Order: sequence, then C-alpha cells, then structure tokens
Amino acid sequence: MNLSSRITHKLERWLRQCRDKKAPAIILGASVNGLSFVRSLGRRGIPTLLLDSEPFLGAFTRYGKVLLLPATDAHPPEWLAALDFVASRLDSPAVLFATSDAHCLWVSQHRELLRSSFRFLIPPSESVEQIVNKRSQYGLAQAAGLRLPLTWFPESFDELRDLASQLVYPCLLKPYTSYQGRQRLDKQKVLIVDSPPALLTAYERLTVGNLRFMIQEIIPGADTALYGYLGFWDAQGRERAWLTKQKLRQSPPYFGDGSLQRTVAAPEVAELSRRLLRAFNYTGLVNIEFKYDARDGSYRLMEINPRSAASNQMAISAGVDFPWMGYQYLTAADPDGLESMPFRPQVKCVNEEWEIQAYFAYRKFGALNLWRWLQSLYGAKLTIFAWSDPLPFLVGFWRLLKISCAHLWSLTRR
Repeated sequence: MNLSSRITHKLERWLRQCRDKKAPAIILGASVNGLSFVRSLGRRGIPTLLLDSEPFLGAFTRYGKVLLLPATDAHPPEWLAALDFVASRLDSPAVLFATSDAHCLWVSQHRELLRSSFRFLIPPSESVEQIVNKRSQYGLAQAAGLRLPLTWFPESFDELRDLASQLVYPCLLKPYTSYQGRQRLDKQKVLIVDSPPALLTAYERLTVGNLRFMIQEIIPGADTALYGYLGFWDAQGRERAWLTKQKLRQSPPYFGDGSLQRTVAAPEVAELSRRLLRAFNYTGLVNIEFKYDARDGSYRLMEINPRSAASNQMAISAGVDFPWMGYQYLTAADPDGLESMPFRPQVKCVNEEWEIQAYFAYRKFGALNLWRWLQSLYGAKLTIFAWSDPLPFLVGFWRLLKISCAHLWSLTRR
C-alpha cells in the first residue's frame, strides 16, 4: 500500500532525527499510558514515534513525533505500510511497544511480518486472543484456581430471558472484548442494570452485530477494595519487575478508571497474578485487577490486560520504570544482566483529568467534600502535568472545561 505524501513527509522528518542516535522506539497508542512511555524514553534521548488513530493526550507531547492513522481494525494495511517504511530506512530494528488491547492484538496478529524488522515482547497471538476475550480469559483463570465473580454467558436471547428472573439485581452487562464494547457503551467499561426488563432491553440493543456481552454479579465493596498487579515478564517467562497497587478513587465511581491510586504491599495479589501468568505462558508487560470480597476474604479476578496500565506513570514514580526496563531488555547484548527495579510502597499518584471528574461524581452523592478531597490529594504524584511537557495537561484541562460548560449549559436550558 502506498502512503500519502503527508505521512511519508512526517516519517522522513522523524527518521532524520534518528540518525546516529540510540535505537528508536515506536509507541502504539497515545493514551495517558502511551504518554508515560514517550516521556520516559524521550527524556533519555531515545527517538520516539507515537502512532494512534485518535488525538489522545499523548498526541500533544513534545518528546516524540506523533502520527495519526486510521484505526488498526479498519485499515491494517496502512499501519503495516507505515512501519515498513520506517523499517526500510533504519540500520537496525526499532523497539515496538503496544499500549492498548487493540494494538497488542494487532501486533500479535502480524507478528511474523513485524518480527524481522522490530524488537518487541508480547505474548503469543493465541494467548493475546484468550486474554482480550473475557470468556476465554475467565475459563483459563478458573482452571488455574482463581476466584471469579459469578458470571453468565448467555448464548441466545431466549436463554437470557430464562436467566433474567433468577439473577440478583443490580448486576452488570460487560463486553467479552473491552475495547470493542466501550464503543457501544459510550466509552464506559460496563452497564449497570437494575431489573429483568432493563437487562433484556439493554442486552438486545448492545448485542446488535454479534458483539458479545456477559452478565456478572457486582462484588460488594468500595473502590478501595480494588487491587492490581503490574509486571514485566521476559521471553523465558520470568518475572523481571513488578508492583502491587490499590485504587482509592475511580472515574466514574465503582466501575471506571483509577483516578487516585497508591502502591501497596499485597502479597496475595502478587501470588495470584503469578499463578495466572504462568497459566498463560506469559511474556511482556501486563496488568491485572482484583477486587477483595469481604464476604469470604478472597480476591476475585476482574480482568487481565496484555499490556501496561493507565497507571504506568505511578509505577515510574514508585521506581519501576517499565518502558525503560522493556527498552533495555530488548536492546541489551546481555539482558540477563539487567538489574531488577523494586518498587516503593505508599507512593500515591493522581490522574488529574479523571480525578476532577471523580470529585464531582463522589460529591454528587455525598461521599466527598472539597476539604476532604484536597486532603486526600496531599503528596500525590501527578500523571499528566510536567513542567518540561505541559501541553498534554493544558489540552486535557481545555477539554474538561468544554465538557463542563456544555453540561452547565444543558442544565440552564431545562
């Protein structure tokens, strides 16, 4: 496939900056996760190229060249053509990182075409496909002895109708494949339903076009009951770096993305995660989430993602720089000689954009006031803002301001 002159011009300019420098890095995904990668590597003088299909906050960083392409699932040849163009003009292979489920799946599906020109470390394609599909992911996790929320996978609308009257409400409708389901759920992770009629109506609407959804119980407990594991496993399936964390708030509350989190010592979460990763024969970066169930004292698996997390900047602030470790591992002559990076517990980190939204949501139902909110943020490391790279924060603030103004305008019109 021939690339447009606009794209080739941008790539040529970036390639000229790569001459006589360290092996370049290509980051797939411009979310806040991708932003942490480009900052970590760019600050070390590593030429970075950031590819995505939407102008997320990472697309405004000064630490790397940004190129927007059509979505990978819509136009995979254009992504392959862009990477082939880069590879053909480099003297040695570039390092490739995928920072979203969709990009990780895409790299795994094109592994044979990419492996001769790029250095990357992701699980085998069959493992990635098992992980991104919640049904197969849960099946393997259960076989490995992990506890799960009660979950149902209706095969037809008739089967769901028979099941609906037996469920405890409220419950969740959750997509098999998160990155596809979010498009149908207005960028939310799940849909809460509170009655059989609501469940049937929502299920019928959401599953148009063969998109699969499962039904899941809601594990009781606040957002502070959510714990996670972040790790880097090498090509031999050995754990090289890791940390465990706890969510303090989410946006939206209860079923959102972590807006305020901290690193904690959670040995049971770490051991359960290792058991699961060995079952998947895992390699590469990973994040896993559990919820503590006070009913029986167990940790229930919420999900595993075959990539680093949106909280990756927190890991960097806590001493575990996953992007830098991954880069060193993939470029070192002797990767076994690399030192591990132990994490510091009780490092708190805030995603400024999500946390402002979380504050208003928690305040709305009386769970938080301004003084308590400000106290809770004391000592927190910032995720988006950086004096050396302020534009992502300014863009995020501007977008949040526009959303708030539109919301206030809609209220005045009622």
